[in-house]
Amino acid sequence: MLAMDVRLIVSASSNLVLSFLINNREVNEIKVENRGERRIVGSIFKGKIKRLAKSLDGAFLDIGLDREAYLPLKNYSGEDEGCSIPEVGEDLIVQVKREPIDEKGAKVTCRVTIPGRYLVYLPNSKGVFVSSKIEDERKRDFFLNLFKGALNNEGVIVRTSALRSTEEELIEELDKLRRRWRDILDRAAKVKAGMVYEEVPLFMQTIRDNWQDIKEVVVDDRDLWTQILGFLEEDFPQLVERVRYVKNMAIFFKRYNLDRVITKIFAKYIWLRSGGYIVIEETEAMTVIDVNSGAGSGESLEENALRTNLEAAEEIAKQIKLRDIGGIVIIDFIDMKDKKSKDKLLKRMRDLFADEGSRVHIYGITQLGLMEMTRKKETPSVTRILSSDCPYCKGKGYIKSPDLVLYEIEKEIGYFKGRYLELKVNPYMKERVEKLLETKNMKGWVSVKEECDVPLDYYEMFFAG
Repeated sequence: MLAMDVRLIVSASSNLVLSFLINNREVNEIKVENRGERRIVGSIFKGKIKRLAKSLDGAFLDIGLDREAYLPLKNYSGEDEGCSIPEVGEDLIVQVKREPIDEKGAKVTCRVTIPGRYLVYLPNSKGVFVSSKIEDERKRDFFLNLFKGALNNEGVIVRTSALRSTEEELIEELDKLRRRWRDILDRAAKVKAGMVYEEVPLFMQTIRDNWQDIKEVVVDDRDLWTQILGFLEEDFPQLVERVRYVKNMAIFFKRYNLDRVITKIFAKYIWLRSGGYIVIEETEAMTVIDVNSGAGSGESLEENALRTNLEAAEEIAKQIKLRDIGGIVIIDFIDMKDKKSKDKLLKRMRDLFADEGSRVHIYGITQLGLMEMTRKKETPSVTRILSSDCPYCKGKGYIKSPDLVLYEIEKEIGYFKGRYLELKVNPYMKERVEKLLETKNMKGWVSVKEECDVPLDYYEMFFAG
């Protein structure tokens, strides 16, 4: 087994922040966020119950956002579960689990979670829960006994990272998370409705979730570099010396093929080594993935189908994680008759998502041969965030979003800073590009020209002298 070589690349433009989690030179995860926007998912709000919806078994709250948030109540059985059945006009502390999407408001919960290095603190829940990745029964018993004696009408989830901690570090972190919760309650007492605790940016969440394995953090923006150092000094001081600021990210994009990875997450067709391919279609209701066979190399149709399906399963898991696809996913694997083959494929899929724990549920294969699964959805997929509806196919496909095009232009111009350049863009993008050049003081050496009859996300750069 290869040793862990985990690195985080954080690359920012004026509008976007892209972070790439890389393990052994392969990109495992991409996170995208709009720069300067408040983080909604994971943040904690004080809200007021506006109305109860018995037909939905839930309640709607004013939490200070444009739209009312929805609080499901069907799994709440009393105060032990974070909140009792609320009444109209009642104040509640809630945490956002899914951001507002289209016409839907945010989805919230009373079961607040506050993550740390080794623990996730549950101020409104009771019990000790140990990560399923900790399989050693002696270790599990140790954690259970330690926290049963340390908790008082509260709960914790013991993270896998706790395996490399001491008892003193665990109790110290529990006290720190308790203080953070008390600070949140103090702030909540001073507002009628609104955010009382903002979750850290996605790239910082990635550091928090992988801090024991990260060997290097590379960032190309000085402001973000300062933010990361401040975050690490408070919670992860041992990582401060591993943060590296660079002006030009070109060498890292080339080393890890990041441009190719970005392009690939827009691809509808993904080819497999066997000659087969998968087709990924994201819709509003669900994501549908179709597996198609290539040239056969086995002794039978059943063997060829299983071999291609197992290869496809590896790529499907990789693409779902890279694109951060959530919600319902239906996979049409190549048809197999043998129950043993189906069981082998089902087990392989579950193994591929074992690292995501309760985020993923794989329900099995239907009579029509379709594999059903769900993956916890908090935000739109990376592909959705970084794309716009294609005007030519009227929403059936995607092109790169204006923000992603500006990100790529800004980075590419930065590589040739000081050289006179000519930039051709679609007329729709000309004004936005010129505004970017003015903001970055690049107008003196970059000229922009319109190119008609090209896609909206088209741009081309030339040396002008």
